[in-house]
Amino acid sequence: MRNEIIRFLASRDSQDGAKFFTALGLEITLLARIAFKEGSAGPSMLASLHEMQHCCLGQLNAYLHGVDDLFPADATVEILYHYARQAGVEADFSEAINRARKIALPSPAPTANERRVLLLATESETRSRLSRLLTRQKLVVFEAETPAEALDKAEWVEPHLAVAALPADAVAGFVETFRASGPGGRAKVLLLGKAGAPGVDKLLSPGVNDSTFEKAARSLASKVVTRVIAKPARPKTRAAKARRATPQKSSTRLRD
Repeated sequence: MRNEIIRFLASRDSQDGAKFFTALGLEITLLARIAFKEGSAGPSMLASLHEMQHCCLGQLNAYLHGVDDLFPADATVEILYHYARQAGVEADFSEAINRARKIALPSPAPTANERRVLLLATESETRSRLSRLLTRQKLVVFEAETPAEALDKAEWVEPHLAVAALPADAVAGFVETFRASGPGGRAKVLLLGKAGAPGVDKLLSPGVNDSTFEKAARSLASKVVTRVIAKPARPKTRAAKARRATPQKSSTRLRD
């Protein structure tokens, strides 16, 4: 999940970033209140949640004052996950991130050069192998272990291609639900299995050789038109103006 957050925060302007961390800070406050009410909030957990709130507030201030280039969001996201693990709320934190994202980042912004693949494979060895092959084709891969995780990530990723390696009884339900979603309506679907399903663009056998799989994935991904959201120009901040103004003042004093 963290890679998706980092990627999309990097593709949005500072105002969206500030909204996201504001919403996330409120979600963390809610987690702390629920834990306290249920009696499960020990001193260590509350301390970690408190640090997470400070992280959100710090990143919010970085966006508002135009210094997020000095305090990048990817570092903040890593620190947040660190404290979430310490607090034992990593699963709850992922849900909080999804809620905050829906408030602040209603639609992701793929870049014109990216070809994104949502890779769903229940077996870790299969997932690792397919991810390696897709990455070798310069495709940006987002992995999921379960259909529920894949459907959730699809809203963030807006994939050009979905690759699924699933048990036969799970294929039809996933493809139908994926196709009914906004991102799934635009993407191609490549299925590794013994039988196809409505909505599948290409079927390959589970034992397909690497080159055939790579060629099919690259071809399908390239057929989808990228929906690019223009990134607004960054407003000139007070800090940036001050940095530019400093040498001018210095030169004026020298002339006098």
